[in-house]
Amino acid sequence: MEESTASFLDKTDWRITLHRKLEACVDAEGTEYYPKRVKSLISVVSASYPGWDAQRDINDMLKKVRIKYYKLWFDWLEDNSTAKHAKKYHHRKKLYHMEYNEIFEYIKNMCARKRMLLWGSKRIPGGTQIQYRDE
Repeated sequence: MEESTASFLDKTDWRITLHRKLEACVDAEGTEYYPKRVKSLISVVSASYPGWDAQRDINDMLKKVRIKYYKLWFDWLEDNSTAKHAKKYHHRKKLYHMEYNEIFEYIKNMCARKRMLLWGSKRIPGGTQIQYRDE
């Protein structure tokens, strides 16, 4: 067996987790679980990477998308103030899923732009610690 001197952080491959979360979102599209899967994806991707603050970019995008769908909801309510509760509920649910679909598409495209989806993953077997020599 080949020994490795890779650090613990090198062995922790977040790309695998990212790919799993993206796949979970794709698998859940059109279901009740979709928004929860996208929220989980947001949690995984939101971090400060070297040379790029993904968390800031995602939070900025989230604010814009939430404001957009908030306005769409209240514009619809203004035009349909006498609609029955069930119709309001179904329209709100539709907008909610559209909001999370837009968030998912943004994150997916962001990952593709940053080439996070192109990297492979390499399993590094447990290594040995490099000896410290005080000379």
